[in-house]
Amino acid sequence: MYPLRVQSIPVTEARARLGWLLRQVSAEDTVFIIETRGEPSAAIINLSAFRKLWPLEDIQFGPEREQVRAALRTAGLLSEPTPRELAEVQVFEERHPPAEQERILSEWRRLNIVPPLSQIILSNREENC
Repeated sequence: MYPLRVQSIPVTEARARLGWLLRQVSAEDTVFIIETRGEPSAAIINLSAFRKLWPLEDIQFGPEREQVRAALRTAGLLSEPTPRELAEVQVFEERHPPAEQERILSEWRRLNIVPPLSQIILSNREENC
């Protein structure tokens, strides 16, 4: 489980030799302790050693946008599209080829709508409930 070698390296050298450092970590199971002003500040280990310490399925990867959406959803600040809205999106996608969709969406994004479109959508949902 433990690497064969542990080696300290100053942060300035790590920056300058990053490619070499990564090859050493992956090929030779070397762990590098990165030092800032002579003090250990970080470690670079290979992925198999990392997985033994922290399985990847425990890590929340994903686009930042999805993480934000999940947090908003958890806080009750984001609702899913209604079936009607989903149907309207489908009609839009069927009616317009992808290049045309992008042109239309780009045009819509440039509009200065007051109140914001998101507020209009939420108001419409409340009225239709």
